[in-house]
Amino acid sequence: MDINERRDEILKILGDREYVTVEEFSRLLSVSAVTIRTDLTSLEESGLLMRTHGGAMKSSMKGEARLISNTMIENEMEKKAIAEKAASLIKPGNTIIIDSGSTTIHLIEHLKGKNITVVTNNLLVLEKLKSEDDIKIIALGGSLRRESMGTVGPLAEMAIKALNVDIYFMGAAAYNRSSITSSDISESSLKRDMMDAADKVVFLADSSKFGKRAFSNICSWHDVDTFISDKMDGGFKKELEEMGVEVISVNE
Repeated sequence: MDINERRDEILKILGDREYVTVEEFSRLLSVSAVTIRTDLTSLEESGLLMRTHGGAMKSSMKGEARLISNTMIENEMEKKAIAEKAASLIKPGNTIIIDSGSTTIHLIEHLKGKNITVVTNNLLVLEKLKSEDDIKIIALGGSLRRESMGTVGPLAEMAIKALNVDIYFMGAAAYNRSSITSSDISESSLKRDMMDAADKVVFLADSSKFGKRAFSNICSWHDVDTFISDKMDGGFKKELEEMGVEVISVNE
């Protein structure tokens, strides 16, 4: 196994695990602890993981906020395909929630002529839909979280609790086999209220977010009705379907 293969294996071992020690990496890969520490330092410098005392964790677990202007263009083709598939679930007259996720925002490209009501905390959605006369827009107030260009906090939560909608299209920073997570506590709180307001929860996320965990828990998979992604592990898909989650892969 050469150096690149070994470092790829390190990232695979981390997977959706919270933490892996140097000693465990050393045992699994049959190399010295010194070699592992060198590998971990290099991977951290590349932003692929975070070093901790005696081991490492996935970089996405640090809870750092990332600007939506950057995350929207990451895996853009996959996100657009996911959003297009999600838009096919919308029927004329529906009331939907679009949150401040980097995938959900691509839904707006497919809403023209649907004669629907859009509830959103996303300022970018408001800007892009403001001239669409056939779409009624309900904007949630609150404090602006600039990283996501979405409103959060007590005012937004109070507003969504007064509403009942057909479908909530939810985005998130990361997901693994047990949970869906966000990098911000206030965003997670609002997302849970949005889930409560909706008859159907549709989670949209590309496969690059799989096996990771961000700072704040949003929900478990038992709270999700439909999951749309670009691709997924067959075993994971079966787990979700056994829990009653409808799984849609845009590449199948």
